Amino acid sequence: MTVGRQSARDRIATLLGGASGHLPPLVLAPMATLTHAGFRTLVGEFGGCDLFFSEMISAEALTNGTPYERYYLFTDPDPDRLVFQLVGYGPERLVEAARLLARIPAAGIDVNMGCSAPHIVRKGGGVAWMRDARRAADTIAAIRRVAGDKSLSVKLRLGDDDDPEALADFALAIEAAGADFISLHPKRRSEGTGRAARWSHAALLRDRLRIPVVGSGGITGRESLDARVRLFGVGPVMIGRGAVRAPWIFDYLRRTARGEAGEYRVDLRRTAVRFFELLEASQPRDFWPTRARRFVPYLLQNVTFGHSIAARLAQTREYATIRTELFAYFDAHPDAVAHAESG
Repeated sequence: MTVGRQSARDRIATLLGGASGHLPPLVLAPMATLTHAGFRTLVGEFGGCDLFFSEMISAEALTNGTPYERYYLFTDPDPDRLVFQLVGYGPERLVEAARLLARIPAAGIDVNMGCSAPHIVRKGGGVAWMRDARRAADTIAAIRRVAGDKSLSVKLRLGDDDDPEALADFALAIEAAGADFISLHPKRRSEGTGRAARWSHAALLRDRLRIPVVGSGGITGRESLDARVRLFGVGPVMIGRGAVRAPWIFDYLRRTARGEAGEYRVDLRRTAVRFFELLEASQPRDFWPTRARRFVPYLLQNVTFGHSIAARLAQTREYATIRTELFAYFDAHPDAVAHAESG
């Protein structure tokens, strides 16, 4: 991709402010152990999305120089469309980590102030930042000063409570501190996958802020995207679990938006082969089991009656066993290999 004279901040602002017909800008969500360079490349080979997020990078681990951190810094498949996401517990380490990331050719830096994982929140990271708007805004302002021309964004949830005005006040403080856009997963800290995302909160922020707001939650295909667009317009959307289940989802959505006829067919076995190749090429061997057992059950959601093997492989600790059993299943069930995307 040719970068030209436009800064990364300007390019991302232009990208998130655009839409193609009724199709909003499409963003791959950051997901720990999932959106590593290998998986992002797989998404890219299916046509890619408008903006990729990395998996979470620990500010403390990065600044301590732990041996695995370099694998989090790969920029595949396209540095001009990659945002590194940082998670951290204190301003100093986050600023220091952002200074390190600013030296790497990439589009942006994101600060995770929305992670609800208990072990992160207990230490003051993720959504715990939303309990002190002044401290959070001061931290974002300090990161803005070291981020250079990179886009700076913040990932949020609703916080501990469902208080739209408190959410808006927090987001306004983050905007004033220098954030270029905000992404919102509109659920409370304690709410999991079973609770529907409150997209009305994303619409509230969109109406109150000058910077783009990327909404996240529940986009799994054409029908859910169309429902969101009908209610809240064509602002940018972030897709997480839906993209892990279907790394081709962004290409599928683009094709259906263009009105292209015919089935969208995918070879699941070939997709798995390519995932393993990219995983092994981009991640240390110690990471292979965790990354494989996270991805494979999502892929098997595309298989009727695939839940039993998916549950078993999700608990499997040996990488070779995950591969062997998955391909043995496909060999024994050739009708499960061909998938037609719909919905």
